Amino acid sequence: MKVKRFFAATMQEALRMVREEMGADAVILSNQKVGGGVEIVTALDYDEQLAMSQVETIEGQDKAPSPTQVGRMQAERHVRLQEEMERAREKINGVRNRRAGSDEPVQPVQAITSEKAGEAAAPSELEQMKAELSHLKGLLNQQIQSSNEAPVESDADRSIVKNNISDRLCRMGVERSLIDALLPGVKNGTDISQAWNRVLAELSHVLAVEDAELTDRGGIYALVGQTGAGKTTTIGKMAARYVLEHGADSIALITTDRYRIAAHEQLMVFGRILNIPVRVVDEQNPLDDVLESLQDKKLVLIDTAGLNHQDPDWAEQLHELRNSKFDIQSYLVLSAITQTQIMKSTYHYYKMVGLAGCLVTKLDEAVSLGEVISFLYLSGLSVAYVTDGQKIPDDIHLAKAHIIVSKAITLFKEQEKFEAELLSNTQGRIHNTGRANELTSMYFGNTA
Repeated sequence: MKVKRFFAATMQEALRMVREEMGADAVILSNQKVGGGVEIVTALDYDEQLAMSQVETIEGQDKAPSPTQVGRMQAERHVRLQEEMERAREKINGVRNRRAGSDEPVQPVQAITSEKAGEAAAPSELEQMKAELSHLKGLLNQQIQSSNEAPVESDADRSIVKNNISDRLCRMGVERSLIDALLPGVKNGTDISQAWNRVLAELSHVLAVEDAELTDRGGIYALVGQTGAGKTTTIGKMAARYVLEHGADSIALITTDRYRIAAHEQLMVFGRILNIPVRVVDEQNPLDDVLESLQDKKLVLIDTAGLNHQDPDWAEQLHELRNSKFDIQSYLVLSAITQTQIMKSTYHYYKMVGLAGCLVTKLDEAVSLGEVISFLYLSGLSVAYVTDGQKIPDDIHLAKAHIIVSKAITLFKEQEKFEAELLSNTQGRIHNTGRANELTSMYFGNTA
């Protein structure tokens, strides 16, 4: 383990010095304000478990210290060692300087004796230095031994921190492939809370999101996906969002769902409320002809039928979208309560249209979001919007990666609380059942 102290006027300058000299793998053991600035003690190849065992042995701790306390103790030991070494160097240099300025050689240590018979010999300056150097040698050997004894982590032997992080992600519903991609960023000896925050930040980075509103950009957007994913309602929310911002003159709605009367009616209701035109694609009105009639519109939203991929009409609908002469951008609509395998299957069958991104709906109904986050990571689709309720247009939001991850953590904590309450109730019922059996046996005897 390599330990070093850094001094600087500001914390930013000290951290810069650490990065330049020690690299990104350096672990900060302690930091404090000192005269004229700050002092940081850092270490490379720091092993938290080994440091913990050493502190418990040397300090005689009754209660296991936290990882932060362990790091601070290791830093204090290193600082004491450096200070003793500096004092020894000063004494050695002082002796050398006096010898250089004197004609008389310094007496050997063995020749110095007490002036009075029977009294213990007074220790000379060289003897004191010899004792200090012996002590320093012992401390250095201890530091070297600690470094040499640090265990090398194998692929199968993950640290406690990594196991803890992996377990949390699994219980959130995150897939193994994404967990394996996140764990290399967790360094041995890192505090669990710091490691968890770092993993969550990395999780936000792997999610792609749109950087601007689709409705503000304008264009032709088709929402595709399974029945029940919320395509029609989401189109109503997007349309209302646009009308509130830009007015109703430059927007139109289209439905290719000529198979369900209810789908027509819902979209027509949105059109009447928002005072915008709604067009239906059918045998007499092909998609391109309908789009041709709406070229004066800045924004056109297309609602599609959520057909089974084995249905012949499903292939015809996708063929219209893919082969249109107009630039149609297709977005996959995914419900947050959909099973992971169904998400993957839906993506597989709709990617043939050249998906531009996706929208995630029904966040308010989800009990976990690890599955959605895993799918987004594996598919690479960027998220344009998320929806979390039935209110139009309030319950649609521009997607933000950190908000999605934050929502996932909130749901995870709620699930943990629910499981803890469920376990407590189960244990209470077991206890009550056992007590009831005990009372029955007491009053009526063993009925077995």
